[in-house]
Amino acid sequence: MRHTPAMETALLAFMSVHEGPVGARAAARHLRDRGFDVSESTVSRLLTGLDERALTQSLGKKGRILTEEGTRVAANQQLDSQRASSFADALNLRDVHDLLDHLASRRGIEREAARAAALRARPEELTRLRAMVQTGGEARWRERLAFHKTIGDASHNKQIQAITTTLFDERLDLLERLLIMIGIKQDALIRWDQEHRDIVASISDRDADGAERLMVVHLDGMIRETEHFANSGNAHVIHTLLAEIDLA
Repeated sequence: MRHTPAMETALLAFMSVHEGPVGARAAARHLRDRGFDVSESTVSRLLTGLDERALTQSLGKKGRILTEEGTRVAANQQLDSQRASSFADALNLRDVHDLLDHLASRRGIEREAARAAALRARPEELTRLRAMVQTGGEARWRERLAFHKTIGDASHNKQIQAITTTLFDERLDLLERLLIMIGIKQDALIRWDQEHRDIVASISDRDADGAERLMVVHLDGMIRETEHFANSGNAHVIHTLLAEIDLA
C-alpha cells in the first residue's frame, strides 16, 4: 500500500506526542491501530520522504524525531483537523433550534457578502447572478444554493469566500431542499424569488447599503417562515429531514 496524506498526517501527529525517537516498526503498529492497512516497508519509505523534506531527522537505529519544521507542520495539521471537525459539528444540524441558528449565522455572513459583492463583483459575476434569478420555482433549488455561494465568491473577501464555501457545501443540498419545502408550505417561495432579484439589482447598481439591507430582509423572512412552519406542528418534519443530511 502506498502512503497517503492522511497517513502522513497521522504519523506526524504520533511523533509530535511520542517521547523519544520513533522507529518504523512502532510507527507501522500505530498506523495499523488507527485503521491504516500499512506495512513496515511502506512506513520506512514514508519516513525517508519526511527526512528528505526536512520534517524528520534520523538518529540511526534509535529511530527518528521531528525537526523544528516537522513540529510546526504537525501542529498546523492538528489545528486544521480541529477546525474542520468544528465546522462539521456546527453544520450537523439536529433540530429546529440548530436550523434557526444556522440561518441566523448565514444572515450575519451573507449581509457582509452582499455588501462586498456590490462593491467588488466583476462584470461576468453580475451577469451570472442576473441569469440565476431570471426564473424561480421549486425545481431550481440547485440554482438557489449556487446563488448564495456566488454572492460569497463575488465578495472577493477571502474570509467570506471560505465561510460561504463551507455553508453551501454540496453535501447540504438536502438542507436547501428543506428550506424550499418550508417556503412552499408557507406561501413564501415567490416572495423569496423576488427578494433574490432585488438583491441582485442592488448589487448590479453598486448599492452596497441596499444589497446588505435586502439580504437581511431575505434571511429574516426565511427565519420567520421556518419558525412559523415548526410552530405549526411540523417540527418533526424538520427533525426527520435534518437527520438525512450526511456530512461524512
